[in-house]
Amino acid sequence: VLNLAKEDSPWRDVRVRQAANYCVDRDGIVKLLNGLAEPSVGFFSPKNPLFGKPKNAYKLDPERAKKLLAEAGYGPGKPVKAKIMISTSGSGQMHPLPMNEFIQQSLKRCGFDIAFEVVEWGAMLVAFRNHPTGPPAKGVDAVNISLVASDVSQMARWFHPGTFAPNGSNWGHWKTSVAEAAWNKIDHATDQKEMDAQIRTVHEQLVDDAPWLWIVHDVNPRAMSKRVKGF
Repeated sequence: VLNLAKEDSPWRDVRVRQAANYCVDRDGIVKLLNGLAEPSVGFFSPKNPLFGKPKNAYKLDPERAKKLLAEAGYGPGKPVKAKIMISTSGSGQMHPLPMNEFIQQSLKRCGFDIAFEVVEWGAMLVAFRNHPTGPPAKGVDAVNISLVASDVSQMARWFHPGTFAPNGSNWGHWKTSVAEAAWNKIDHATDQKEMDAQIRTVHEQLVDDAPWLWIVHDVNPRAMSKRVKGF
């Protein structure tokens, strides 16, 4: 979740946000997780009819990432420096430490210099529930936290302009005029087709404006055995 409220955050430039999304080896992370995840290129899966038709289709493309960073004023002698809050365990995370280290190395080859602010899970929740520039955030430029992406109600929870932290869960303080207009129509819609069309508009904005660094969707595995009874 990228901090767009912090004045000196490198993520305030959309080209930097898109570059990061073109620099993550999602297939490598899926392999790291023994196949128990799916690459994430947006809040919804591309298989979801609400995904829409965004302009960007993120994949591992370091050259495109470097080109975007060059346009934003970065290069070999000037990497993008950012500090990300992470935790080593807690809640619904999969394997946060090896995943974060993998992401750190993946981004490095494109020109990102990522540092970690390592905290315990409770401290991360306190930071996430407060203003992104408040003391609990410890000056970080992003928070890597496991967040649910099940349906539009959760999308509103994380991205609606009326839910800016600390009043809600839009920690990064993301909004665009296009998305804000679409949210307003969703809030007042009574026709499902109209609502779905506006949800697709918001999601296209989420992909292209990239307020998050999309990593993977957890497939939420369950291990079953015939020896287990009454489950």
